[in-house]
Amino acid sequence: MVTYSGQRSVFRKSHRRRNLLVLSLVALAVIGVAFAAASYDRGVHWHPILSVTLNGSPFTVPADIGIVASLWKDHSLDQYGIGMAPLHTHDTTGKIHVEVNTSHRDFTLHEFLAIWGQPSDGSGIDGHPVTSLTVDGVQQASPTSDVVLKDGQQIAMTLSA
Repeated sequence: MVTYSGQRSVFRKSHRRRNLLVLSLVALAVIGVAFAAASYDRGVHWHPILSVTLNGSPFTVPADIGIVASLWKDHSLDQYGIGMAPLHTHDTTGKIHVEVNTSHRDFTLHEFLAIWGQPSDGSGIDGHPVTSLTVDGVQQASPTSDVVLKDGQQIAMTLSA
């Protein structure tokens, strides 16, 4: 009878090396996936609010801007959207949905107005000139100033007849 007391088998040693190799490959894969996930651009989903006043009365920002064809006039930003314009509305509350597939670019009020079919320089809405523009309560230097859209931002635009 042959005994192997005190000795390790060659088989176990080869398993140890293989296990070390497998664990090393798994660790590299986990690091690679973590790096890829950290660098993946998930885009943004923000909600600035646009309130418009015409001659002292509320002016309704239409629902479905950038969703229905009659309220989706400019398609220059379609590459940033996800099945609809990247800047759009769902209801008449003035909430602008900034739903874009990148966080590496700013989107502006003028771009939203262009999608809506209004003058893209921000000079007016439905033929009514802009006389005042405030952002988060701060008066802008010009009523046609462009505004980079941000989450929770309050944009107030005043129009005249």
